[in-house]
Amino acid sequence: MRPVIQHFLTRQFLGFLAVGSTAAALHWAARWLLSHWLPFGWAVTAAYGVGLSVAFWLNSRYVFPRSDRPRHVQARDFVAVNLLFFPVVWLAALGVDAALRAAGLQHHTQDVAHALAVGLPTLFTFLIYKFVAFREGPHAEP
Repeated sequence: MRPVIQHFLTRQFLGFLAVGSTAAALHWAARWLLSHWLPFGWAVTAAYGVGLSVAFWLNSRYVFPRSDRPRHVQARDFVAVNLLFFPVVWLAALGVDAALRAAGLQHHTQDVAHALAVGLPTLFTFLIYKFVAFREGPHAEP
């Protein structure tokens, strides 16, 4: 069994960061666009689906392509992981925005808050995806 830190010192983790950055950027852009019509909290919620869809497709294709699990099982577990982390992202976005405003900042507080919140679960989700949602090997079936 490798120490946990070694899983982050791999090409796979670098690929995960690239994919995650792409999905996060699209998530953030969707939230920015939706914020023109929706309150911030609702825009974050709706944009989460955009980021989730992009992240699943890119991760399954480029980061974890050797998973033996059926695609629908990968998707189920991927969505479950992200639904568990959604409250973290949502509450962090709202909390950081409120903290920045309380500190006297007035411009781009939602943009900064959302960007920080999206990155929070990165290390945890990589490990859960690697060992659960996209696991490889003869025991990959649920």
